[in-house]
Amino acid sequence: MVGAGNMATQLALALSNKGCEILQVYSRTIDSARLLADRIGKCTLYTNSIAEIVTDADLYIFSLSDVALPDVVAQMHPNDGLWVHTAGSMPMDVFAAKCVRYGVLYPMQTVNKERAVDWSDVPIFVEASNEDDTQYLVQLSQRLSKNVSRSNSQQRQSLHLAAVFACNFSNHMYAIAEKLLHEQGLDFDVMKYLIRETEHKAESISPVDGQTGPAVRNDVNVMDKHLALLGNTPEGELYRLISKNIMLYKPKQ
Repeated sequence: MVGAGNMATQLALALSNKGCEILQVYSRTIDSARLLADRIGKCTLYTNSIAEIVTDADLYIFSLSDVALPDVVAQMHPNDGLWVHTAGSMPMDVFAAKCVRYGVLYPMQTVNKERAVDWSDVPIFVEASNEDDTQYLVQLSQRLSKNVSRSNSQQRQSLHLAAVFACNFSNHMYAIAEKLLHEQGLDFDVMKYLIRETEHKAESISPVDGQTGPAVRNDVNVMDKHLALLGNTPEGELYRLISKNIMLYKPKQ
């Protein structure tokens, strides 16, 4: 496991629990490498030296930031293993200059080191430089999830972009809502039923058809009141931009 961050941690633990032997963990810092190796147990090795990464593993999973990945790959010793990364936004040919067998194993899920993941329904998208390795990644992924698909690099980039809007940006909206509530002595818990209902609605109808609120009905009076409350703040500008964009998405008649 090349990396010891959020995804690397949860993926390594899940694979270990499904009978895969994690030979070694690499991380830029020895403490994070040791911490993940200790959590895996089973005498897993760890290192913070790329030169010390074992060369006889069957599979090398690179779970690193897009910035760090090319640099680490460039320093790796070539070997006969299958090299894959877990990124949604990187092409698989980032490995092409260093090895013959390479691919991608992209779990489309938000994860944190300390929050256990139920992998059974997590969408996992795979791709490899040859059909045998693609089949291998499908079968490996199916140990974790029943929702495994093939996707090429262009499709995966669109999946990752959509996930940023659906997950990362949505979560930031929650952070803004929490800030606005705390400023008035209110607790974010009051939003949780509304959030759950929004999620359930998105599972049953198109988000465009399910859109509610002042922007979709062009209620300028309400929007002006909201903008007055926000004043000349980044949140005020964000409110204007999102409201304008909502108006461009017309529900089906």
